[in-house]
Amino acid sequence: MFKSIQQKLKDASILEENEPILSFIQVVDFNKQQQQFKKIAKEELASLVQNKFYYFLASIKTADNDSTPIIYLLKLNDKTNDFKLKVTYYLDDIKTITKIDNTIKQTLSNGNSLETNVYAFELLFRCDSDDSLNETTDQKLKFVWQCNKVEERNDFLDTLWKLSEQFLKASSRPKFINYKFEPKKTLVQTKDDEESNDNSIIKDINQQYEISKTDEDSLLKLMSECDFASSNAEKFIEKLQTELLQLDTSNIESIMNSEENTLKLIDMLDVAVQEIDKIDDRLKEYEDKISAVGDAVRIVGERDNVIQLQQNNQFALLELLESMIINLDFPAENLHVLKSLDLTKPESIRKVIKVANNLLDLLETELPSSLTKMKAYEEQKKTLEKYKISFCGHLCKNLRNAIGHATNKHLESEGKNDANRVTIPSHKKIHDDLLALKELVFWVHRSNCMFSEQNQTKTFYEDLKQNYIETIKQLYIKEVNEFCMSAKAGIAKLDRPRPNVSMENIKGSMIRSLEKSHIGDSFGSKTDQNHKDTLKAIFVKLLNYLTNAVTSEEKFCLEFFAIPPKQGKLDESIVSSNSGNSKLLSNLPRTNSNLSLVSTNTTSSKLLGDPKTDFSVLKEIFSVLIEDQVKQVMDSIIKTDYIMVLFLYSNMLAGVSTCHQNRQYMHQPMVGLLRFAKEKCDEFVRNFKEFISETKVNRKEKIGILKFVKYFEEFVKEAEICWEPIKNDYSEKLCNIYEGIVRDIFKAIEDIASVSQKTPQEVVLFQNYHQMTHIMRGINGLKDLTRKAREDYINWQKEYVKRLFGRPLEKIHIFFEKVQAKLDRGYVHQDISYQLELSANNLAQIISEYPAREVKRGLYDLYNKVEKHLEDNSSLLQVVWRDMSTEFITQYKNYETLIKLCYEGHNIKFDFTQEDIYKFFNEISIERSKEHKF
Repeated sequence: MFKSIQQKLKDASILEENEPILSFIQVVDFNKQQQQFKKIAKEELASLVQNKFYYFLASIKTADNDSTPIIYLLKLNDKTNDFKLKVTYYLDDIKTITKIDNTIKQTLSNGNSLETNVYAFELLFRCDSDDSLNETTDQKLKFVWQCNKVEERNDFLDTLWKLSEQFLKASSRPKFINYKFEPKKTLVQTKDDEESNDNSIIKDINQQYEISKTDEDSLLKLMSECDFASSNAEKFIEKLQTELLQLDTSNIESIMNSEENTLKLIDMLDVAVQEIDKIDDRLKEYEDKISAVGDAVRIVGERDNVIQLQQNNQFALLELLESMIINLDFPAENLHVLKSLDLTKPESIRKVIKVANNLLDLLETELPSSLTKMKAYEEQKKTLEKYKISFCGHLCKNLRNAIGHATNKHLESEGKNDANRVTIPSHKKIHDDLLALKELVFWVHRSNCMFSEQNQTKTFYEDLKQNYIETIKQLYIKEVNEFCMSAKAGIAKLDRPRPNVSMENIKGSMIRSLEKSHIGDSFGSKTDQNHKDTLKAIFVKLLNYLTNAVTSEEKFCLEFFAIPPKQGKLDESIVSSNSGNSKLLSNLPRTNSNLSLVSTNTTSSKLLGDPKTDFSVLKEIFSVLIEDQVKQVMDSIIKTDYIMVLFLYSNMLAGVSTCHQNRQYMHQPMVGLLRFAKEKCDEFVRNFKEFISETKVNRKEKIGILKFVKYFEEFVKEAEICWEPIKNDYSEKLCNIYEGIVRDIFKAIEDIASVSQKTPQEVVLFQNYHQMTHIMRGINGLKDLTRKAREDYINWQKEYVKRLFGRPLEKIHIFFEKVQAKLDRGYVHQDISYQLELSANNLAQIISEYPAREVKRGLYDLYNKVEKHLEDNSSLLQVVWRDMSTEFITQYKNYETLIKLCYEGHNIKFDFTQEDIYKFFNEISIERSKEHKF
């Protein structure tokens, strides 16, 4: 990297020919801004960097065997790409070198903060600096430079430290601050490698060509023997040549003297070669004889291998035939065991299972394809197939009888049942009896035997399964119907007589349910709450028994029929029974609701939790049975108390979530029931909205809290109770129901208030908005609507106070309105009293008409009027009265101000003071409160 830079600097006459570059670094200059930032800490200078780059170059100038470390400050010309020398520093002129590492936090124009790492160093020069330092203008003793990279900065400081240690005396060395360096053994020469940025210092150039110690000793010995070598080179060379010639002559004489011995050696070698040729001939003879013997042995071995192979094949064929006979042999006693099947005896069942499995094993044994073509094999195979089909038919007949027997036994043990059944009987006894036969059922499935019936072919296994489905389905229909009839009978006993004929319709049922909850202006009577609790208990009991029955049957079917899992996907009936279900099941959360209607246990959850479980048997058994019966019970509950739709809807949400989590079959009918409950809930809300929009009032009668507002309060209380266990998961659904009703209520309040004649519009609005604020204050999802209701309540109350007020001092109020109008048009306040209709005499005459006694009487009448406008015993009466007192005092102060401003010197005063007004309001409030108590 430094070669090109060094060449440019030599061309620019900045560096001498033999002057090396030891370190090169790019920096940013802060010196020109020194005066501006004197009071700024060194660490903050990084935030004021200007884009003006310089370069430091460290070098060693060698002259007269004296090496001087030098630092050049260069500037690069962007146009010519040439360096220009700015300043030359000597290392011994520097007093201190300080390393600076800091993080600067800056605030950008957009308000964000930015942290910048600053890598810099500071050079502080001695006072007695060289002239080269003084030539640079605007330079002071202290300089701060910032680098782009911390590695470059550290390498540059390392170079300066090494230069100071090697070439400067201790007194002349600069002091390094915030910097530590561990010195290496020697300073290593820098390699001019373009791919490396290593800036370490070279060793002395003379050390590049050092000779070894041995070479040095030899050279010194030679030089000591020839003292003239250094003074007379030709004579030294001639001496060396003479000695070399003498050495060659001695070598030749030695070779000539050894000729006789050489000839004797050659003769001995010739004799040895002849002996080797004789041995070679003998070896060839031996090799030919051994080869002939080997061929003979190989022929004999091949004959033995053929004989051994024939024997092995014969033994293998014999073993194969014996194995085929054993694998296809079915003794007569085994056939007798199959024919004498008795499912009532456990010992017989165990024997039959063992023999039947043996029969299937024989049929499933795989033999070589060559043996399967044998006639004996084919005949035996047909015989075994006959045995299998015959036994399968006989077994299925016995299994069907066993299913019927277990069912009849269950019916006999239960006795005769009527519509007063209070539980669904457990089928544990049936399941226990049949599970003893589950291995035989699995054998039927494994055998895959088929038969024809009515031109249709089906397997014995499917026929057996269908027989169980039909038998057990009839039993469940009978028991579930009786249980649901009992539940409906219990619900019918709770149904109260309807107060009038109009309540017979659905909307009337809704109103009747809300009215029952609003008896005595409180949330339901004790009797009404007990009524609801009983309905809830009946429904929870119903679903718990149904769920337990389905769960028990599900576990039994998985074990009895050995249903194999379907690879890769769920039963379609569970994943998406129809398009409506998928909407209801989207993103169902897990819930631990105490209203969960599913009774599960750990064992069943593990057995039923496989997402690949086939529910086809359960689907055929229960089909629409559960949905139809439970829907009838739900209809009965709704007819008894229409507001119970909220409980049914919330309860079904919890139940579906639990079944979905446990992957149970009960999930499918629960989804249908959830859809039904949602439809009923939507119908309830729709009827409630219609009731709100169709509500009419007598214009000439007093209007207080509207009836549908009171009904909504009871609706919210009941909904919050029902939704409490699942509020964390389904609060949004409830808030959506609330929101639609509230918006319709707001619209109906506005419509009714606009046609009211006896009660002021403002009173109808602020009373009902106040009540709606009270109802919605605890519902988090209705914060915006609650805020709107409160704002409307406050605004309409203020409007009512402003409109009604002024009556007690009506003439004074009108007079000062005219005064204020004149002032607003620009009249000077001193000129107001000169207006004929606004003269001081007229004002005094009007004020005299309102003595304190008349004012109090007027306020008393005002209180009576407000009391008549508001609902009886309304808590808003005192609120409105307090606001009126505040408004009266405000007007009084305004009148006093206008009198002082426009009628100063006329001695015009009211017959009462501000304290009197407070007293009037308090006395009236206390008197009327006592009257209400009596």
